Amino acid sequence: MNKQHIPGFFDALVRTPAFLFLCAMFLCGALAGGLTGLHAGEGDSALTLAALLSELPRQAFYGVLCAVVWLALPLLCAPLRAAPLLLSALAAARGFVLALTVSVSIGQGEGVLLPLTAAGLPAVLSVSALLAACAMVWQSGETAGRFALRACRAPYAVCMALAALSALLRAGIAALWSL
Repeated sequence: MNKQHIPGFFDALVRTPAFLFLCAMFLCGALAGGLTGLHAGEGDSALTLAALLSELPRQAFYGVLCAVVWLALPLLCAPLRAAPLLLSALAAARGFVLALTVSVSIGQGEGVLLPLTAAGLPAVLSVSALLAACAMVWQSGETAGRFALRACRAPYAVCMALAALSALLRAGIAALWSL
């Protein structure tokens, strides 16, 4: 069977060193969040954060707002001098929060299926959108020498839409699961 390759904007983006580095930072954050969540004890701040985040899918508006804020943060980091450092920290923080939420749920004995379904499936959309947005901002800063995201407006809007869709998907899964 012949493989057909359809080039596009995101194809060139995922082949950049910045995107690979951001993926590595996300995985480091996810590892740290997973270990923190599994070792969280009673009265720990990690449990409080996970409890707040687990209530988010039941409120679709706040879930979409939170997802859009994650994608707006790279735009706020862009004009700053240490933008690549802040974008890396943002990717690591997203990995940490996602893994912490799932691992606390698993550590409390809620099972594996609910946390993976409610957080994992929508995260496929939201995490890839965040990593693409961070890489776009990083690349625009390297090519133009300053913040110039004019050429990436449509792909960035697609990333925003994917993040909002993931929040709605998460709210839908939470609603179906509570039936």
